[in-house]
Amino acid sequence: MGRENTTHPLLSHQPLKLLFQAGYVGAAILSLPFWVVTALIRPLRPRPAWTAKQSFMTRVAYVLLDIECRIAITRPLSLEGGKEGDRFQTVKPQSPDRYRGPLECDSVQPAVVGGTWFPRAPGADIASKLVVLYIHGGAFIRGDGRTDDAGFAARSWIERGGADAVFSLQYRLSGHGGLHPFPAALQDALTAYLHLVEDLRVPARQVVVCGDSSGGNLAVALLRYLGAHGGALGIASPRCAALASPWVAPHAHDSLATGAVWPADFFPLSFLRWGAAAYSAGLPESDPYVTPLHNPFPAPAPIFVNAGADELFAPDIARWAEEMKGVEGNVVELDLEEDACHDTLLLGEILCFEESGRSIAARMGEFVRRC
Repeated sequence: MGRENTTHPLLSHQPLKLLFQAGYVGAAILSLPFWVVTALIRPLRPRPAWTAKQSFMTRVAYVLLDIECRIAITRPLSLEGGKEGDRFQTVKPQSPDRYRGPLECDSVQPAVVGGTWFPRAPGADIASKLVVLYIHGGAFIRGDGRTDDAGFAARSWIERGGADAVFSLQYRLSGHGGLHPFPAALQDALTAYLHLVEDLRVPARQVVVCGDSSGGNLAVALLRYLGAHGGALGIASPRCAALASPWVAPHAHDSLATGAVWPADFFPLSFLRWGAAAYSAGLPESDPYVTPLHNPFPAPAPIFVNAGADELFAPDIARWAEEMKGVEGNVVELDLEEDACHDTLLLGEILCFEESGRSIAARMGEFVRRC
């Protein structure tokens, strides 16, 4: 599989990095009074239904993400327990024959991955529990699935979604210079799923695969893989999949710049461009394991897909859901969260959309119970 390595931008090198950060932060500080005023005056908010806190925090999030993504240095992940203690566990990859087709790559091999359990490390009775395999968002380039990153989503699943336990995957992040491109993260998702259903012997009927944003993209790719190869490999499909704001068209980022909802979302184009380029690393933009949109397939499990009505990805998500519904035998339920930005399941606590994120988890739980 021939791959292209993307290069780090000039701003990632000193002294340009320091100069850029100082200038950007200075400009942001000067803009603070304007952000406060527009947040306090309802007609000036990105969406009039939003609160002042929501309007202000989406602007702050945009700036912080843009600074990070213009420098574009992927933060290293640790396989140590850290403050998660015994809730963080490492998982060894399965035998090589489980990683077939798109998961076979000479330059990208399955590796040891980590994951955080919520609310506690699994006991001997884990095989009797309803377990959510949670795959976090972050454009394939940020996040770690631990408490500070995915704790809100995991708690929402347990408190409102009816999950007994959540295993939040820490998959390998992509980056410039050929750092963990496709299929690394998808290999990790399969490793985590096999750990649940084979190592821990949780019945597949008691496993829900949940992913948000780029994690939703990975959850879809995992379903595609299980549908294409699961039968031959003897891997049972999960009870269902629950997706929040899945990134179904990673390479369509430039066309989003003219979207009418851009002011109502919090992530910059630099975030999408970096993530798409680093993860796909030269793969065709139409590759079905990277771009679900316009690549429908027979889903091996029912799918719940949520989108914020005000988010950038909403039109693409709705189109993809309709394409999937058009495949005979597929069960797909599209859920639009009114007055919500992108991925409040993961970021509801940070962006002050807590009730939005919790209500999404509750509706996901209702879907699970119907499956």
